[in-house]
Amino acid sequence: MGPANLLFIIVAVSAQLLSEAWLNFTEYPTANLSTSWTNNESSFTGPHVLQTLFYDGSAVRSLVLSSPQPILGPYFGAGFFCASPCNVFLFAIYIFHIRSDTKPHMVWSANRARPVREGATIELTIDGNLVLRDADGSLVWSSGSSERSVAGMVITEDCNLVLFDRRNGTVWQSFDHPSDVLLPGQSLLEGTRLVANTAATNWTENQVYMTVLPRGTNGYTGLYGYVGSTPSQLYYAFSAWVSENDTGNGPTKVTFLNSSLSLLVQTRQPSNPRMHNISLPAAKSTQYVRLESDGHLRLYEWSEDLLKCILRSDVTMLRELNDDCEFPTVCGEYGICTAGQCTCPFQDNSSSINYFKPVHLRKANLGCAPLNSISCQEMQHHKLLTLTDVSYFDTHHTIENATNVDSCKQACLKNCSCRAVIFRYHLNDSESECLWVTKVFSLKSIQPETAYFNSSAYLKVQSSPSSAASHPHQLVPRKGSR
Repeated sequence: MGPANLLFIIVAVSAQLLSEAWLNFTEYPTANLSTSWTNNESSFTGPHVLQTLFYDGSAVRSLVLSSPQPILGPYFGAGFFCASPCNVFLFAIYIFHIRSDTKPHMVWSANRARPVREGATIELTIDGNLVLRDADGSLVWSSGSSERSVAGMVITEDCNLVLFDRRNGTVWQSFDHPSDVLLPGQSLLEGTRLVANTAATNWTENQVYMTVLPRGTNGYTGLYGYVGSTPSQLYYAFSAWVSENDTGNGPTKVTFLNSSLSLLVQTRQPSNPRMHNISLPAAKSTQYVRLESDGHLRLYEWSEDLLKCILRSDVTMLRELNDDCEFPTVCGEYGICTAGQCTCPFQDNSSSINYFKPVHLRKANLGCAPLNSISCQEMQHHKLLTLTDVSYFDTHHTIENATNVDSCKQACLKNCSCRAVIFRYHLNDSESECLWVTKVFSLKSIQPETAYFNSSAYLKVQSSPSSAASHPHQLVPRKGSR
């Protein structure tokens, strides 16, 4: 038997086995009122509940389950989700495949800030409220839909969890409460946020988020990416200008469609809204968009290859940010990004003292930490560490009356909330700006001849007499790969 015939037999047998496994998976996309589910293995057996285990140690226990895809495609489910070692759970919506060598991908969660334990319960109450309680009975989350004529719950073909009324109208839906993902047809409305997870297996909210803002005083509305601080720092804008006379009553929204992420701006002519698109590859199978902890907005798509049922994420949507060094947390806090490599700020040129250390010696992308915390009670011992040819992603917080480098530095030294200033200028420092930073995220090395501007960063450090004696042998951190 030749190799080609053998491969055909393997593929044919694999297809048959997967087809049989697929047929054994019973869909149950709806649930009725007065139904309760307990989060334990014994409860998730039988024809209308399902526990699925995966190769990486993760598991899902599905309350409702649907497969809008053709055979060998993924399932959409809502229920209890856990990552290995499965000691805490989220009430989540997820996409998964029946193959054991894949893993589930969570696309929404109700309680990522407060995971629950084995023995937790989900109840669709008789008055139409969906309620999550931990094993001790404490309330964790609720849909807030009591007394609103809810008739049941469904997971739709769009992967949207919906509480519907007797006329099949939507009372509550997960699409209105995005976490870090947009699914096809889902919109991010004005005032709502996508907030990144801290890491793939750490579900707490990251400081990176995206939101849709209404028309501001400058006339712009759109999708904006921030990293949290006081005030928040802007790293991305996909915006459109609208005149005040043309502003409509409807909210601006960003919708994930097949082949685009579309910014829809309502005007005074409701039938003629303005649409601005970020072009994307057309869907060949199930897609979704996720805001990652590093600030990237990535497009994921399932591969339909029989022998490789995986997600691929080779598309980053923020093309204006043309290299990783443009992102706010690529090198953590205080890290300097140079051609994708992360380092800590060097020691003061006037002495052998270092003021920063790497958070992790072998993971330079985790950033740097000051050796001495800034003390507002010892402002007389504050100084500024000079970093030449270093810039910063946020250019929107300026000190208007700081017209030269000395006034820029002094403004920072006189205010304890300032942690750094960035002084930028073009041909000469009479065409300059002083940027104010209250929390320092990733910095970026620049080459003035290609950046077409000059920039120096001045980092505030605590230079008390005790600091030098405390760390006399601190070495300069070495370069590390991301």
